[in-house]
Amino acid sequence: MTILRLILPGLALLLGACASHEGLYEPSCIAFEGDRIALMDGRFEWQRFTDQRVVDDDGKIVKPFPGFPKTGTYKLMSGQLELVTAGNERLDNWFMVKKDGQNYLLTAKQHTTFINSGKLHECALRLSK
Repeated sequence: MTILRLILPGLALLLGACASHEGLYEPSCIAFEGDRIALMDGRFEWQRFTDQRVVDDDGKIVKPFPGFPKTGTYKLMSGQLELVTAGNERLDNWFMVKKDGQNYLLTAKQHTTFINSGKLHECALRLSK
């Protein structure tokens, strides 16, 4: 019984820590175009959005981002997020950082800037509350 009292709280903390990065990441600014990435239970969905509408010669709306949304699995290793689609395509890596108690997903370029200056991109993807 004493062992269970020690193990169960530790297990709960571990599981809570593992899931603390999960949720929907959206631009941290007012954006009319950008990315949204949802992470949940080892799976991801990456959507792109825009307010721009393009119409073809037949009057039909042209899909602005062919191939999106993308879905698949993800792994988080030492702050690096590896996305692999259902078709086994490995996508560009994203980097997860925490600043001022908030989780952010950064592109490689944004991550390099953050490491060198400590500054986040003005529209970095932030975990929604």
